[in-house]
Amino acid sequence: MQSRRCPFCLSDSSRFIGIRVDVLVKCQNCRSVFRDITQAKFQQIHCEAFQDREFIEASITLTGRGPSSSLWDALSLSGTSVLEIGPGSGHLLAAAHKAGCSVEAVESSEVHRNYIRDTWGISALYSTMDEIPDNRTFDAIVAINVFEHIYDIGSFLRAIRKNLAPGGTFFLSTPNAVSLEATVLGSWWSMCKVHDHVSFPSAAGLAIAAGASGLCVERVWSSGLPFEFPVSALTAVRDRSRTRRGIGKATGDGQAQVPAETIRAGTVNPATKATLARFYSVAAPFDPTSRLLGALGRAGSIKARFTH
Repeated sequence: MQSRRCPFCLSDSSRFIGIRVDVLVKCQNCRSVFRDITQAKFQQIHCEAFQDREFIEASITLTGRGPSSSLWDALSLSGTSVLEIGPGSGHLLAAAHKAGCSVEAVESSEVHRNYIRDTWGISALYSTMDEIPDNRTFDAIVAINVFEHIYDIGSFLRAIRKNLAPGGTFFLSTPNAVSLEATVLGSWWSMCKVHDHVSFPSAAGLAIAAGASGLCVERVWSSGLPFEFPVSALTAVRDRSRTRRGIGKATGDGQAQVPAETIRAGTVNPATKATLARFYSVAAPFDPTSRLLGALGRAGSIKARFTH
């Protein structure tokens, strides 16, 4: 019996996709994908993630030791006060601060909070959104690669609206449930193997959830990395091969055993990330499909801007 309604449109009509760590289902109404687990189990697995410096080291390998100023400039967010949800290593938060904004963040990992304080000198950090002072609002709120870690999407978006100043902008980026790789690869889509990834929206599901929370949809679009589908397909083949060789195979209760590195952060090692980053930077001009997939709404990620 299904234990969870669609976290985006709240429909209780879904179909089974497969088992990857836990049962994965696809909403029949809005086509969002989610892990069918209880909130209590989610809290347990979420607490197990990001308890070491693996994600930080990978971010340094990819981004360097300076603020991500080019990314911050590309977001083109107006205003002088910024809240970032899930800043991780804090590279983007530091860029906003360098640009003259007052910055605060919600980061559940104590390891990441300590790194941000020590490295960037940013101290206005909260472990949950409930810790944000009452009546505190922000001109811009940013959540990049966060939605997939959120169980109660409705409560999260209502908290966003509460903390977003009138006329302010909420920007998000998250894996796309109707991307080509998600559709073709099913439970072997690499996003499904991360231990605490539980919610993947479609554009329709995201718009429904935002509207229900009182946010106005400014724009929702899809974009992806060059040759993203071939890379995802090769990753799926590798993962299936490892499973057949006994790495991550199902246990007797039907659940999947997950390697410790996946439980901790769900990331590939820093050297592999650096290789992929170099590949993407070189390959971008030679991929004719990435813009097409984006135009069709089938690229790897969904991006959106909502306003109060």
